[in-house]
Amino acid sequence: MFNETSVEQAQQQETVNVNDSLEPQEEQPKSHRLRKAASWLVALAVVLVPAFLIMQSCHGAKKDNADYSYYYGEEPSDGHISYEKGKSNIINPATKEVLVEDIDWCHYASNSDENPIVLFAKDGKRGFCNIMTNKVIVRPDSYTKAWVFSEGLAAVEKKGYIGFIDTTGKLAIDLRFSYRGNDLYEFVFHDGHCIVADSTNKIGVIDTKGRWVIKPRYDHIDLAKDYAIVYNDGDFKKQVDFNGHVLQDGIIDDISELYYEVKYTNLESGEPQVGRAKNNDYYKYDVGNRSGLIDSKGKIITPPIYTNISGITPTLFKARLQDWSSIVIIDTKGNVISNI
Repeated sequence: MFNETSVEQAQQQETVNVNDSLEPQEEQPKSHRLRKAASWLVALAVVLVPAFLIMQSCHGAKKDNADYSYYYGEEPSDGHISYEKGKSNIINPATKEVLVEDIDWCHYASNSDENPIVLFAKDGKRGFCNIMTNKVIVRPDSYTKAWVFSEGLAAVEKKGYIGFIDTTGKLAIDLRFSYRGNDLYEFVFHDGHCIVADSTNKIGVIDTKGRWVIKPRYDHIDLAKDYAIVYNDGDFKKQVDFNGHVLQDGIIDDISELYYEVKYTNLESGEPQVGRAKNNDYYKYDVGNRSGLIDSKGKIITPPIYTNISGITPTLFKARLQDWSSIVIIDTKGNVISNI
């Protein structure tokens, strides 16, 4: 943004810089100086106005972003928050009526200009307020955690279970999905689907009606538009559709080369040396944060049950267990031949 003062200062700076680089000369007529100043204004406008429009367009484009995390920390403006006597209040900016007194924090929970909703915290509970209608749609007396709206629904948590409310504050999907004991921390819908957990803390996928489209049988799920990648610790990944059909099995994340130490004699110095040689017959593969052993023909030697595998010799490998401190030595058939 710029104003008339900043433009005038820019003009003066430009004039100083130009005059500093020239020899002294006779004073030019006033009309000529005015034309010169006008030309500088036009030049500044040509540069600054498009830049301003680009900044505005970038700011507006935020609301089309599918990543809902961007609204965290953005407080509502336009006088919806008042600060009086050490308290933060949500107010009606027109009447100054206090809608919610003494809140801990608040931020946008909806990116809709027609239905802007803020999420706020008060006394360890969460609530929602529509700042277009100036109505508190969820009082801060029930839910201990809450999330932003996605596809018309926002997750709320009470007594360890997740449910979803609609934009009127009504519970649209019952509180029946486990919150504790799993890795889930974000509960938003993408293309009509959301990852949640059941009472056993296995996770699956529901639609916006709360129906399971992928049964809760997995430890990890990654969503795509038309399918999901699902897997359990120590097993291979699967590609499944939202009817529960397995499209592909045996999916891994990566394959890495293995090396082992070799000793040799430096031909020039005659001194013994230690180097590394690449194993051309066996490789490490990864699934999530687990590793397994595979041969050069694609045959799986071990399932992905280790946290890391490294080479010792062409036929022996060091495999680290899931406690990250215990190590076993395995052979080319995956047999454990020694514990370290």
